[in-house]
Amino acid sequence: MKIIHTSDWHLGISLHNVSLIEEQREFINLLINTVKEKNIDAVLISGDIFDSSVSSSEAISLYNDAVTKLCNEVGIPVIISAGNHDGAARLASCNQLLRKTGLHIFGKLSREVNIVELNNIDIFVLPYFNTDEVKSLYPESKISSYSDAMNYVLNNIKHSFKPGKKNILMCHCFVSGSVVSESDRSAMVGGTSVVPSEAFDGFDYVALGHLHKAQNRGYNARYSGSPLKYSFSEAEHKKSVTLLNIDDEIEIKELEVIPLRETRVIRGTFEEVVKFAENDINRDDYIKIELTDRYAGMEAVELFRTYYNNLLNISGKMNEAEETQLTVEELYSLSPGDILERFYRETAGSDLTEEQKILFQNALTAVENEECKNQ
Repeated sequence: MKIIHTSDWHLGISLHNVSLIEEQREFINLLINTVKEKNIDAVLISGDIFDSSVSSSEAISLYNDAVTKLCNEVGIPVIISAGNHDGAARLASCNQLLRKTGLHIFGKLSREVNIVELNNIDIFVLPYFNTDEVKSLYPESKISSYSDAMNYVLNNIKHSFKPGKKNILMCHCFVSGSVVSESDRSAMVGGTSVVPSEAFDGFDYVALGHLHKAQNRGYNARYSGSPLKYSFSEAEHKKSVTLLNIDDEIEIKELEVIPLRETRVIRGTFEEVVKFAENDINRDDYIKIELTDRYAGMEAVELFRTYYNNLLNISGKMNEAEETQLTVEELYSLSPGDILERFYRETAGSDLTEEQKILFQNALTAVENEECKNQ
């Protein structure tokens, strides 16, 4: 049996206020074509289908199109567990009816163990949950931490294992030791929701969601990662979906996702970046520029936008807080000329010319002379 594991689509997300809906539509078309070409038997989506619990009409339409084509046109089951970004109740509405079409959605944790049977494989579906939900569902339990809650729930699931079956878990959580990016920062706030990889012992495979970098955790667990780059901190990620070839053993393979536009960071001195941009053939990509030798002011922005229509972020050496922030005492110690030079450098991205300095000094002198006359 061949199964695709994916997660963290974040339909409706924007990158620096630029909608990525076209990139997401391209990914879904690629996924559907891959399912057809490789004769995939099922698709697992481990949470965060949407970027927000209240999604845009475009995002909902794209989701409906994806699951309709997979379940109705291709005719394979799609199994979805809710993530922390999804509106769990809304996502799982009409679930009983949808199961008849092959779409299995699990929004909220329940005492009932969620199982989808695929031949000799049992898929156990564990939606995103918090510690209080487990305490409420299992008042008899003695739970004091998220790790306790996860272990309690997993032990209940393991009691449902059947002899001769392979056991796959879908789970949306943060596993200790995982590599995180900027877009994952909320996944580990305070470190209170961390799960050790040993908690998944006994499962043949754990289809993880939550983190955006594809990576293995332990001997049997894997994050498929997000299919697209959702921040510039993910620029070096290789995006993919995970293909499981399941026979006596489970063979894992990455299927690379080629995006409609790449997300790149270009770093160097002003001259180096200009030279690179002049020869760059991929000018439609989403670009962040980091200048290492000067301010990144409006002049730099306007210049680089002649090369890159999708320049979304630019930073410069002197934009760093420790180099630009002044105490009140330091500010009062600066002359008017010093203040103007700093302001001009930060906003224009270059130093005042000698002619501009003379013009300013002449204007300042005229103002001072006028003030003296009026005293």
